[in-house]
Amino acid sequence: MKAHLLFPDRDFDPKADPPPQWPELAQDLEVDTLLGAMAEGDAFLLDVAARTLMAASGAGDARVISYRQAALQDALDHPEQVRALYALVVEAIDSRKKHLFGLGLFGRYPSFNLRGAVELLQTFVQYLRRLRQQADALSGSFRSEAFGTLFESLKRDISDDYFDTVQEHLETLRFRHGVLLSSGLGPGNAGSGYVLHAGNGSRPGWLVRLLHQAPPQYTFRLAERDEAGAQALSELVDRGINDVANAMAQATDHVLSFFELLRAELGFYVACLNLQQRLAALDVPLCIPTFKPIGALQLRTQALRDPTLALTLQRAPVGNTLEANGKNLIAVTGANQGGKSTFLRSVGLAQLMLHAGLFVAAESYDGELASGLFSHYKREEDAAMQGGKLDEELDRMSVMADQIRPGALWLSNESFASTNEREGSELLLQAVDALRQRGIKVALVTHLFDAARRLQGQNADQVLMLRAQRRDDGGRSFRLEAGEALQTSFGADLYAEVFGPDES
Repeated sequence: MKAHLLFPDRDFDPKADPPPQWPELAQDLEVDTLLGAMAEGDAFLLDVAARTLMAASGAGDARVISYRQAALQDALDHPEQVRALYALVVEAIDSRKKHLFGLGLFGRYPSFNLRGAVELLQTFVQYLRRLRQQADALSGSFRSEAFGTLFESLKRDISDDYFDTVQEHLETLRFRHGVLLSSGLGPGNAGSGYVLHAGNGSRPGWLVRLLHQAPPQYTFRLAERDEAGAQALSELVDRGINDVANAMAQATDHVLSFFELLRAELGFYVACLNLQQRLAALDVPLCIPTFKPIGALQLRTQALRDPTLALTLQRAPVGNTLEANGKNLIAVTGANQGGKSTFLRSVGLAQLMLHAGLFVAAESYDGELASGLFSHYKREEDAAMQGGKLDEELDRMSVMADQIRPGALWLSNESFASTNEREGSELLLQAVDALRQRGIKVALVTHLFDAARRLQGQNADQVLMLRAQRRDDGGRSFRLEAGEALQTSFGADLYAEVFGPDES
């Protein structure tokens, strides 16, 4: 049995290594805030959501994204049913805690292992039956390929005949009428070739036994206090049922692995429901994004917001409308604390959530896939640095250059601001020019006026210059508008806000 709720052709791999750029990207985009809302305090959901977003920082797969988007829409349309499915699977997994089997206490005794495996599998069968019943009830209302495939496989693989057959085998393996073994004699008259036989059904009535001509048989009965004999007999039984006990253990592990995989894949959609519930309560608009292939230079969005800021402020932040079709460079300049970094983070999170098959925090979003997401943000100086801030920036840039590929999206926030205007501008210009020549899309925030001025003249038809709005009174609207870079970032506004207007 396969779940296949996240991928159409393979299972979710909870042990997959993340792309190498993930740690920095997660830090720069403040992904932990997003993951906290998805997990709602559940460590398992946190891990599943984190691993899904980790993978999403790599190349976007159109087939997988469309597959998940349809399943997510089903989850959004039927949140209670999806949560009920998840709760049932969690309950099934937790039920093994009531059994000693698998705890390793008596692992060297096949008879004990067999009894434990039979009891645990009997419990799992009850949960499989309940899961099948839910699948029967929900199959008509879920329209996605992912959930449709799951429900259809449950109907096919665990049919009524399956339950009848399993129940019959489990009853046989309880050996209510004893264990029937055969063996031969090996060297030194030691037993060898132990074989367990299925002829341990219910005994016939006394009349049948009286009239039936049975072959001669010999019986040996142990004395009531013959502990050594009982031990020897127990060892004989263990030899005979050892292979069966191992097979039952494998069968139980197989069913358990199915439940665990189903929990992980359902868990992603439960985490999505948690996030949707939190953002909807804050009046943050959400949409299922549309997308074009890598290299289409497509980006058009209405009221794009930063979901991590919304979760931090506990209110909906200001949204921005963006028309950047045909642009491979988006450069943002303007007033300090005017919403530039927030906008850049909203662009990065939207791309990441698109790749993961999630909704996006916007009224509408039409973008393109990327071969990977990369970021280069300024860092505060700390004692762990082995050199200056510029050296640290250049080291990170060098590592990123070895990893990034054509079709990627590069997010830059105040890169090379740790040096003087002239040197920083030259470094930024060379980095951006090299990336664009390789077919890499760039979105950046900078206060380097010389760099911004020269950037807007390089392939101007593919450049979108945005500027943070500043009101006439010096206030900030936190909206961006198309506009060329200005020589000032209006730092005096912030000075006046903190210390009051200059009356001299």
